[in-house]
Amino acid sequence: MLIILSIALPVFGNEIDDLKKEIDQRAREIQELKEKEVEYKGAATSAHRAADTLEDVILDFNAQIRKVENGIIIKKTEISSINLEIKRTELEILDKEEKIKRVHQYIAAILREIYKNSDEQIAEFLFKYENFSDFFNQVEYRELLQKDLETQLGDIKNLKEKLETEKTDLDKQRAELKSLKDELENKNSILDYEKNRKENLLDETRNQEWKYKELLKTTVEKQEAIQREIFELEDKLRQAIDAASIPAPRPGVLSWPTEGLLSQGYGCTEFARSSSFYPTCFHNGIDVAAAYGTEIKAARDGTVIAVQNAPYAYGKWIAVEHDNGLVTLYGHLSLQSVDVGQNVASGDIIGYMGSTGFSTGSHLHFTVYAPLTFTTKPSSISGTLPIGATLDPFDYLP
Repeated sequence: MLIILSIALPVFGNEIDDLKKEIDQRAREIQELKEKEVEYKGAATSAHRAADTLEDVILDFNAQIRKVENGIIIKKTEISSINLEIKRTELEILDKEEKIKRVHQYIAAILREIYKNSDEQIAEFLFKYENFSDFFNQVEYRELLQKDLETQLGDIKNLKEKLETEKTDLDKQRAELKSLKDELENKNSILDYEKNRKENLLDETRNQEWKYKELLKTTVEKQEAIQREIFELEDKLRQAIDAASIPAPRPGVLSWPTEGLLSQGYGCTEFARSSSFYPTCFHNGIDVAAAYGTEIKAARDGTVIAVQNAPYAYGKWIAVEHDNGLVTLYGHLSLQSVDVGQNVASGDIIGYMGSTGFSTGSHLHFTVYAPLTFTTKPSSISGTLPIGATLDPFDYLP
């Protein structure tokens, strides 16, 4: 008996190869879009540095909007790519399931051939054949079938292991797809917000420079008043800190909440000394500058305890309380993507970088508060302010 089954050839081979080509094409498109994003980032930075007039501010808004729009295109392309990855993985799973089915059929055929005469006595089995050579050929044939059986059993084990791996990959790809869709929704929200800010500014100034200058003067006065208020409240708290309650300074207690360049440190910085915005010469956190819409991540596992807005101070901000008692603040966000009471893990995205509130460009203001000192204070001119005894973030960052 000759047993032949096609078990090695892939059932969906051509479709899988076509999908791989499409995935490679999407990867090239994403790379090109990310290269363009670098150009938009540079244009947005230049525009913001020169934003001294209403026209410059509008140019700044336009640059930020173009950058966010490009980010949206990137997310859509990434979603398209991951959808192709999911389809490819699903086909590969079906392909392996079909191979496993064929191997099962092949093994069953081998077993039937080996054992169809298993109840024969050896003598009867011997005398079935007219000569010894026929007998020994049949014995050798059975031995070959048994070896083939062992090979096929090994193959089916490998196929099942690969199948489980691909099913795990599929779950990861679906989770990644959900994450990308969430990010796309957030990017669209950021875009709408920036467009509204631009339109509101144009409505408020009626596109007249003198009205913008008056608005800017009023804004600066409010920002300076808020900075004094924050310093006076927090300075008293800093002086009353219970040293025993503070976690020991150690690199890695907190992780970096975002990527970018350090644009200002903690304390009486050079910028604080030279700026009228810091009449007390004290910066209560650190600033990390990066492209508008950059992801902001939780610096440690914790619980979100505040999601607020302080228009002339921190803009849109988030506070997270951690298991060691520290509270971290994330300010000037373009979008907050968490809610009060939500548990977050270190590295989870909680918002996106922006330039809301008192800000001279896209950056994150990151503050660390000592345990049991954090509170919020309503302000008549700046929404809700976060207040607490601040610590130097560099005591805890890697």
